[in-house]
Amino acid sequence: MEIIEKFTCGKKTDCNKNEDAFLITEDFIAVVDGVTAKNARHFDGVTGGRKAAKAVIDAVKNFDVNITAKEAAEKITNAVSMLYNENEPKGDAAACAIIFSKVKKEIWSVGDCQCLINGRLFSHEKEIDKINADVRALVLALAKKQGKTSGELLGNDVGRAFILPILENQHVFANETGRFSYGVFNGTPVPEEHIVIHKVQTGDEVVLASDGYPYLKSTLSESEELLKEELKNNPLCDGEYRSTKGLVQDSISFDDRTYIRFKV
Repeated sequence: MEIIEKFTCGKKTDCNKNEDAFLITEDFIAVVDGVTAKNARHFDGVTGGRKAAKAVIDAVKNFDVNITAKEAAEKITNAVSMLYNENEPKGDAAACAIIFSKVKKEIWSVGDCQCLINGRLFSHEKEIDKINADVRALVLALAKKQGKTSGELLGNDVGRAFILPILENQHVFANETGRFSYGVFNGTPVPEEHIVIHKVQTGDEVVLASDGYPYLKSTLSESEELLKEELKNNPLCDGEYRSTKGLVQDSISFDDRTYIRFKV
């Protein structure tokens, strides 16, 4: 495999707050998105998202070259589970990941990291996030109709406040089955239905990325340019591109972002 370009950047200017991570070895490429916790809990002074992302990366480093997607998910789950004390509720340290296996010629995704295969997008967006984003956009639209400006709403995101109780409690659907459920590495077993597998072939061009890019394109420069336009024209993330949050104070982007482009 040939690495064409790679990049990671946190949403804050302090790179130590970036909860994304990536790994490139002879046999695997991994992009990991640590989930930003909805509480203030830290693990040895590190956020749950960063701690879980590191646990995922460390697990991938020790993969056997012939490991299967299911076995990989189990090993990562065990690694994240080790962050918790016995009988301690799991969930505060969590991460999504998308991994390429050179031997299997497969891409494995758990969570909402995204990929392009020969220009075709697979976003892996969670249904519950789409619903929350639409509800938030509706609440913001109502506020604008009542006279609020976009600038005022950036400072007081009433849409985010409206959906926050759902965001704080939606973890009950993590690694469950059925509607609203989703996969994530949080120390509990990931059902097979949440392990997405894409087959690739020698010569395919692939992009693995976290969900920090509103529009993922076949080059880093294109993806960055579209992000720049979105930051300028849709900072609330309530337009064509919708999210559960907009650009918050002291941030340089909507979310941490990571991009790796390579040829199989």
